[in-house]
Amino acid sequence: MLSQNTTVLKSCLLFTILFLFLSTSCTKNSKLPNSSNQKFPEVTLFGTETRILHSNIVNEDFELYISFPSSYFKSDTVYPVLFCLDANRSFGLVCNLVNVLSMPHNEIPEILIVGIGYRINGMEDWGALRRRDFTPTHDPKSDKYWVDLLSRLSGRDNIVVRSGGAQKFLEFISTELIPFIESNYRVSSTDRALLGYSAGGIFTFYTLFQHPEIFKRYFAGSPSIDWDNGIVFKYENEYAATHKDLPVRLFMSAGNLESETMLKNMKKMAGQLQSRSYPYLELETHIFENETHASCYAVAVSRGLKILYK
Repeated sequence: MLSQNTTVLKSCLLFTILFLFLSTSCTKNSKLPNSSNQKFPEVTLFGTETRILHSNIVNEDFELYISFPSSYFKSDTVYPVLFCLDANRSFGLVCNLVNVLSMPHNEIPEILIVGIGYRINGMEDWGALRRRDFTPTHDPKSDKYWVDLLSRLSGRDNIVVRSGGAQKFLEFISTELIPFIESNYRVSSTDRALLGYSAGGIFTFYTLFQHPEIFKRYFAGSPSIDWDNGIVFKYENEYAATHKDLPVRLFMSAGNLESETMLKNMKKMAGQLQSRSYPYLELETHIFENETHASCYAVAVSRGLKILYK
């Protein structure tokens, strides 16, 4: 009996040692699914590609995000083209909204999207470069504010912000970017749209009053019209003094929880444009209830796309 018990104890001890050995071996040689040192593929958007285009005008390598209509590779159709500013941050939003609205519900036509982005190391670079490209005049006080803010948020001490590059950026779009897109993709040369939000809205208006013929459809979401004491109103006055028409479709919007200055300027701009009685200007504005400057982006793009392409 004693011998039998001894055998059982030896068997139990052997099993325990074997279990501990296997457990330790598995722990040492396996990686948990959420291990921080395991590299997984990044998420990509279906039906897209990335191109790099160097601008001699801006002296910058721009990163372009292209989103194809679902039928692009199954047809020889020429598609409307939407140029989207702030692509480092907004391309996914705009791309998915266009896809949802166009297929299979056909609330808007299929569109080829060109997201204009930057080759950046962090979003602080995007913040600095957009201030450079979207603003029509140089404002040192604003530059210092953004340098301080972006440096504090990123922990970097080499952030450079210099506003006032809208003229060069528009020249890049008109003489370098658009010819590149039209020579590489089946897009319409008569049905282009420009989408800008916040500071991008300044650039939307700058383009509208400097060279409105470049685009057929304009989106200005929560535009920072107060830039440089409302200089875009000066551009509007100058345009009106020499033109009898503004043949574009324009959508403007803001959230009702944004600043009083934002809402006041948007209403003022809409009023000025309506007072011109341009025969072929199609203007629609909307103030979204319970939306802030940040939260208004998605709803404005969704509504704006339907208005611009109705």
